[in-house]
Amino acid sequence: MKTLISTIMLVWIGLFSVESEAQTVKGAITVGKSSELKLETKSDNLIDLFIDFRKERYPILFSFQGDGIKSKEGREIIFFEFITEVYHNGKLVGKTSRNPMPYIPGDMIIGTEGFDFISMLSYNEKSRATMKETPGKLAQGSYQVKLLARPLESKGQIRPATFSFNIQ
Repeated sequence: MKTLISTIMLVWIGLFSVESEAQTVKGAITVGKSSELKLETKSDNLIDLFIDFRKERYPILFSFQGDGIKSKEGREIIFFEFITEVYHNGKLVGKTSRNPMPYIPGDMIIGTEGFDFISMLSYNEKSRATMKETPGKLAQGSYQVKLLARPLESKGQIRPATFSFNIQ
């Protein structure tokens, strides 16, 4: 009986020590200081939306902290895969992910290029037919864009951001 209890204790301590050495992250992506934002669009042209993001009217902020994230070289680096989903009238029209990139803990502004939503909004089934006559023109309806970051080889999660807008 003592041997069984000792074995259970050793297994429990071993699991606890492995768990405590695991890399964990927590954080969020925000657009314009919010995880859910309703944008006011000036026109039905995507270029105007792109300009608003470029001029940081709607900055995309990626922020995270971590525990136990030191690499063998002593650097605090976590690799993240960024995923973008674009919806039009509730239907998924595009989803893409970027190759994983290393990031250090803290706050970072990420440009629109980090999330490919401009290209997905500008080149999809609905825009192909009118691309030459009206480049960048968005079809009428409601749009929703989800921005996600997934840590690789780490526990925890990053709260995604969603922004939406309507084209009349």
